Amino acid sequence: MAGGYDMTATVRVSILIKALNEEEKIARCLTAALGEIKSLAGEVILVDSLSTDRTVAIARNFPIRIVQFEDVGDCNCGAATQLGYQYARGEYLYLLDADMELQPGFIAHALDYLEANPSVAGVGGLIIDTQKITPADKRRTEHYAAINSAVFVDHLGGGGLFRRDAIASVDYLANRGLKACEEVDLGMRLLTAGWRLVRLPVPAARHTGHNESSLEMMRRLWRNGRMQAYGVFLRQALGRPWWWASIRHAWFVFAAPALYLMAIFLSGLQTRTGVGPHTALLISMPLLWGAAFLLLWKKKRDAADAALAIAAWHLYFIAAVPGFLNKTTDPRRLISANEIQ
Repeated sequence: MAGGYDMTATVRVSILIKALNEEEKIARCLTAALGEIKSLAGEVILVDSLSTDRTVAIARNFPIRIVQFEDVGDCNCGAATQLGYQYARGEYLYLLDADMELQPGFIAHALDYLEANPSVAGVGGLIIDTQKITPADKRRTEHYAAINSAVFVDHLGGGGLFRRDAIASVDYLANRGLKACEEVDLGMRLLTAGWRLVRLPVPAARHTGHNESSLEMMRRLWRNGRMQAYGVFLRQALGRPWWWASIRHAWFVFAAPALYLMAIFLSGLQTRTGVGPHTALLISMPLLWGAAFLLLWKKKRDAADAALAIAAWHLYFIAAVPGFLNKTTDPRRLISANEIQ
């Protein structure tokens, strides 16, 4: 026995929870997760990214396994998911963030669906956001509210239950080099291998998220490197069958440079009519960006949100360039860690 676990026992479901400084939420997350596997042969694995608060101290009071990175430089979303996979023994794997609470009965429902549909690699459900502050929060809530039947999807954002056999067929669960997009990357690899992913119209987890404005969210994504992750994501997909699908997913990375190039092209056409090059550019730039702003305003129904989206296009491109150029890490390489409970 180790930490209340019989390490030789058969495990049907491993719940992998990634955490970083979640002392206010971790107890609720673990309580809900343990409740879900009470009637199953399951295990809960907390992957801690070297938290500096009481996250681990609180987690030690629960009958779970706790795995912690050795090197702070390895800590990120993709690596945390992959590290959990390194230690997991389950036939099925559920991915969860520490700011989420599993809803009663979802795992049993997902297991029934997977067993009845052998071509499906993973099943997700509806994510219930408890904070709807930003326009992005509200749009995500509207998206889930519109799902009233099982739908095929290209990735399971917000986590889900996966077959271990399906993951083994694509070599690894999550790319250890991705600070974001790890769920999209996994989905593309699974779909390319012939698997399917499904989202069910059943509540899967409650999500607390961040109490922040859209501007604060952008600052956080810039500082923690999640914007740069899109460059890494595109670099890792280069030359792979899912390359064009990756470009379609990360279209906003290319939006700003595409509009600038289009403005230059239009100004070049104007110079053929006798307009000076500087004058032509002064006409084309505000014309195109003004049109982009108006279209976004109409779509988002909020002028400030539209302006913020244009700013985000620029930031994502600026951040993605070094991410794309940086040397990538082999996603299959083992991550150094310690099991502390």
